[in-house]
Amino acid sequence: MEQDRIALDPIRQSLTDAGYYAYGMLDDQNRWSIAVDDEVGRANVRIGDDGYEVELWASSPGLYADEENEWRRKSRARLARLMLPNIARGFLDAHQQVSWDEVDEGVAVTETYQLPFIRTDDIGPFVRTHLPVLETVLAKIESQLG
Repeated sequence: MEQDRIALDPIRQSLTDAGYYAYGMLDDQNRWSIAVDDEVGRANVRIGDDGYEVELWASSPGLYADEENEWRRKSRARLARLMLPNIARGFLDAHQQVSWDEVDEGVAVTETYQLPFIRTDDIGPFVRTHLPVLETVLAKIESQLG
């Protein structure tokens, strides 16, 4: 883990240079990663099998929050959870995943990329370019949910 922390320090700098507040943390699988949070979404960068693993995440909190009837809101959320796998088959590429985020009560989209170690300085601009695209993917999925 210490080696990963040292190896990811240039990634933190690249993300900082791209205008993000980047910080180190342990992820849910006890792997060291560099993370950023932005209005558009989040990014985590960790050491992968043969390069950097860049995971981008965006969600749409409170998709049905404007629904006043609690039963109807829960029913619509349940229907969305059931529809998401079918929508994913029609809209998403192999490096993309969609899920229902129980905390945010909305759709969440994740993209995972493998970038070679020689692209260390490109990670910040890569995240800056790809997070807004992920927001577009999220909007397309939401449009299918009605």
